[in-house]
Amino acid sequence: MQTFLSLFFSSLLFLFSAQLSAQEDLQTQLPKLKVTVIAWGTVNWELQHIKQRQLDHKNGYDLVIDRVASLSAARIAITADNTDFIVSDWLWASERNHKGANLRFIPFSKQVGSIIASPGNSISSYASLKGKRIGVAGGPMNKGWALMRAAANKEGIDLKNEAKIQFGAPPLLTQAIKNGQIDILATFWHYGARLEAEGYKKLYSLKTIMRDLGLKSNVPMLGYLYKAKLGDQHPHLVAAFYKSINEAKAQLAVDDTAWQALRPFMKSENNKIYHALITGYRSGIPDEFSQQHIEDAANFYTIIDDLKPYPTGLQLNPELFHNALFDKGSR
Repeated sequence: MQTFLSLFFSSLLFLFSAQLSAQEDLQTQLPKLKVTVIAWGTVNWELQHIKQRQLDHKNGYDLVIDRVASLSAARIAITADNTDFIVSDWLWASERNHKGANLRFIPFSKQVGSIIASPGNSISSYASLKGKRIGVAGGPMNKGWALMRAAANKEGIDLKNEAKIQFGAPPLLTQAIKNGQIDILATFWHYGARLEAEGYKKLYSLKTIMRDLGLKSNVPMLGYLYKAKLGDQHPHLVAAFYKSINEAKAQLAVDDTAWQALRPFMKSENNKIYHALITGYRSGIPDEFSQQHIEDAANFYTIIDDLKPYPTGLQLNPELFHNALFDKGSR
């Protein structure tokens, strides 16, 4: 009996070792694609799902997730050719392209952020933001803040000079609005989702502000950025990555069980916040990219440029939105 058990467990160990060896061989043979992302960012959920479901291997590449401490570190990595993809906004990418970077953009999310009001604050118009204490997470380049400034500017209000602005880290400003130290908070969407789950009111959505600015579509601001030479030299690899992220989005949009495996990466304090984060991710899944999106992005770029102390007068180059986006075969 003891001999039989020894043989049985030896066989199991052999089969497991063989399977592990085969998987390692596959990873060694497949071309690698490195994506550098902020360690605590929401992009991790999508990328981790790709790894868990092996959507990368299915599409012929091995995904390498490189986690860094800040967006600045990710931007340095793509600038220095130390990674294949990062996630950032196309406004930054366009600025870099004007300086010769030649970046391309694949939509990740139409979520930019949330504009949250503290309890008791009644805001009836952008003009009523005048004199308010506004917290802005992450600094002056926060896109929710840029959109709010642009919308208020249409009503003749210069929020930069006519409101009390406080920049800071998202967790600190979250605490500030809870303590009544600020009236309005422009923060990243997942921090906003947590506040909404605790009963705070979303003052504006990106869709609403876009509409108020006269734009016809909900332009996805955040996307996977890569250098054009990667697409030129390895077009099938870029198409494979694009296909895998679309497959991940499609699955995460409807499969509640898939989120259970991602919960450790979400830092959700309770079930209410957990479900709010899922809802937020799903509502941010971009629509199929269209010519209207490109036209609205160009108009939005001009709106933001006009807000600068010294407008450049430069136009958005539509080549930023790579034509691979319109390759239906890569979906």
